[in-house]
Amino acid sequence: MIRPTVGAITLLAISGLAAPGASGQPPSKATGTVPDRAVLLQQATEARQGGRTADAVRLYRLAAETYQSVQAYLELARLQGRAGDAAGALDSLSKARGIAPNSEDVLSAIAQLSLAAKLPLPAVLTLQALTRICPSVPQYHYLLGVGLMALGDMASAVDSLTEADRLEPDRALTRLALGLALNNRKQFAEAKMALSQSLALQRDSVDAVAALAEAEAGLGDYTSAAADAQRALKRAPDHATANLVMGMVLMEQRSYADARDTLLKAVAADPESPRALYQLSLVYARLGDEANARRYVHLYQEKLRGVEERLQALRGRRDKSRQ
Repeated sequence: MIRPTVGAITLLAISGLAAPGASGQPPSKATGTVPDRAVLLQQATEARQGGRTADAVRLYRLAAETYQSVQAYLELARLQGRAGDAAGALDSLSKARGIAPNSEDVLSAIAQLSLAAKLPLPAVLTLQALTRICPSVPQYHYLLGVGLMALGDMASAVDSLTEADRLEPDRALTRLALGLALNNRKQFAEAKMALSQSLALQRDSVDAVAALAEAEAGLGDYTSAAADAQRALKRAPDHATANLVMGMVLMEQRSYADARDTLLKAVAADPESPRALYQLSLVYARLGDEANARRYVHLYQEKLRGVEERLQALRGRRDKSRQ
């Protein structure tokens, strides 16, 4: 199963969907010119395996539309996702969900594709349904935490990731995501613990080293923060979090011009980061550049409004689903 993450962790597109057993029956008006469902699916599979993608898409679509086959819609979405047609894949999966609204395979595919397409709201709503249907599957709680982080709901993300960690302890990516969410919550001591555990499980993770540096800076340990940020930057010079931390360290050292240049790298690497924009507003104020200080305060406030709008949309969809 795909294990996407957010922010420092790469969100992956669908690489494969499990085929559910559910499917509709052929309509009574189906003519003899259309092969039956099993034959169509076999032909489509052979085309896919033979590299004839266009034929496979056509045959899966024919099977899906003629027989209302959930399996065919899933396979069609898989091919569309691989081709970069996220909108088409989501449309196919939406049709599959209309046939089998509680199918774990369909819901999982929608969630994964939505995350890969950077559409966290439909991903979160789908994963909330999945965690109710399959409460003991740690992967769904993990993905829900990832989606909530993308929306900016860090408190709920911490809850979901904590549950994922309880269900499946000692998984490096879960501890990393939990550390990232805790850093955003300014719970730096807890974040440092989670990130240290993640690094013990996966020592080569640049993302975990950079996030650990952020937790250390949050705790006021700038010496350790600088060392870990530099360690991350040696391997990934453009890393957003590592540059953010180094900018904060340089500000603490009153090297404001160097801090500005480093924070500009952080913003270039992650333009959506409110934290880097806020730090830039501070460093420009220290440099006496009031115009840029105001500019970055404005950009920071815009990002915060965007987060609030996403959270309001999530709350609105939740309220609507309860009616």
